[in-house]
Amino acid sequence: MISKVHIETHEKNGVTKLKSAFFTTPFKVVDIREDKKNTLLELILMSASPGILDEDELYFDYLLHKNSKLELTSQSFQRLFTMKKRAIQTTNVTLKENASLFYLPQPCVPHKASNFKSTNHIYLEKNTTLIWGEILTCGRKIKNEIFEFTNYQNITKVYKENKLILFENLYLNPTESNPMHLGQFEGYTHQLSLIFLNDSSNIDTLKTKIYNYLETKDCLFGASETPTNGIIVKILHFKAEKLMQWMKALTNIIKDDRF
Repeated sequence: MISKVHIETHEKNGVTKLKSAFFTTPFKVVDIREDKKNTLLELILMSASPGILDEDELYFDYLLHKNSKLELTSQSFQRLFTMKKRAIQTTNVTLKENASLFYLPQPCVPHKASNFKSTNHIYLEKNTTLIWGEILTCGRKIKNEIFEFTNYQNITKVYKENKLILFENLYLNPTESNPMHLGQFEGYTHQLSLIFLNDSSNIDTLKTKIYNYLETKDCLFGASETPTNGIIVKILHFKAEKLMQWMKALTNIIKDDRF
């Protein structure tokens, strides 16, 4: 199945509104903002499908016009089912001047023998804010499927004014190398990656706040500054729910510092 989602936002009188939304089966875009006067638009991406199947192709396109602010979440865990070939996902994001995107989807769960490649292209203009979170699990632990997928790859490229400023390539092939070895998941089974980019934030102060928060948690983590004004946080743990909780908490810390 080939599925497409297009979301476009704009700002009017200080409030972000949904300018247009287009989606095909099995997706649906729903506005979950309770206070319509809230400047931040909150959308959830819903799906009638139980997950991603063999040879599925998913295309997402998000365009945020000047001054608009969007928080985008997903309905449920993204399950990658057993495949004979491969499924792909391509996401294109454009943030116009002074736009903000908080992307906080549910975790990805690759089932046994799944093969999946995801590519994210993110284009930022001046004075934009990006929070890009992704959680990967080892698979269905309850069924003892721990890193039994065939292949998983997630590529993220971020461009600032058409210049590549960040490139991340998460590639896991358990048949070639055990992901739980030293230098990879190091005995853990779940990973959170959180990217934050903003031109004017005090990254040193923010980094201290993040460390102070995570030091009290039972996890392995690290935070690195990006070549531009930003930070990448990596957390390893054993439970997806905990990583979701911490991702939201870190997002709030960043929001409190930034807005």
